[in-house]
Amino acid sequence: MMRLAWAFIRRDAGIAFSYRIAFVAQFAGNIFLLGLLYFVGRMIGPQALPSLERYGGNFLAFALVGVALTDTVMVSLISFGQQVREAQTTGTLEATLMSPVALWVILIFSALWNYFLSAFRFVLYLVVGALLYGLHLGQAHMGSVLIIFGLTVLSFMGAGMLWAAIVLIIKRGEAVMTMLIAMVLVLSGVIFPPSVLPGWLQNLGALIPLTDALDGMRRALLQGASPAQLAGPIGRLAGFSVVFMTLGILGFEWAVQIGRRNGSLTQY
Repeated sequence: MMRLAWAFIRRDAGIAFSYRIAFVAQFAGNIFLLGLLYFVGRMIGPQALPSLERYGGNFLAFALVGVALTDTVMVSLISFGQQVREAQTTGTLEATLMSPVALWVILIFSALWNYFLSAFRFVLYLVVGALLYGLHLGQAHMGSVLIIFGLTVLSFMGAGMLWAAIVLIIKRGEAVMTMLIAMVLVLSGVIFPPSVLPGWLQNLGALIPLTDALDGMRRALLQGASPAQLAGPIGRLAGFSVVFMTLGILGFEWAVQIGRRNGSLTQY
């Protein structure tokens, strides 16, 4: 399994590096977004905001962590469906299904390079924020950061595989995914805290793993919260991980069986 995973990473890394301009441009876009957040933060001013008190009150730090972690979430929500769609349109899906390795495992391995880049961008956001924008990370609890990051990846990996199962069946669903992503970003509090939303929207946002992930990551990075202090978000994220990974794997296998039965796997 490790050799197969490494083979996928080498393949995708080779493809990425072969398009040098596009590879570099994605990081330039990340730096540009950091600049945009910086000037928004300057417009708001250095004063502590009451709605951000539990995270230190600084808007720039709050938004920076939100954008950095959301980058990882987007990899999960988009990559798996894109892989399935690409395999359908290029005619390689049927050959992939003949592999002795489960298709959901191949899906995960195919996204490993994207996850590596996402982790790198996460660190890049924080380093640039610390060096250029005065983001203070000296009290960050790295154990909590790693736990939250890992559980966030698992939660949305399952959600991404569930979406890939839907793509196998309905073929095209970009508009639906765009709408769902917009809802997730608004309700979970990427740029602004969920506490400013109406109560019923806050309750809806509590059902989204990213809400707990952002809360836990911000408290771990900006306030130095330990795993014990983050027992609530960590526990809920662990529950989300189990539920979504189970649903994702079972849902994807079910979609493959349906496609095989009605002969629609290669249709696009």
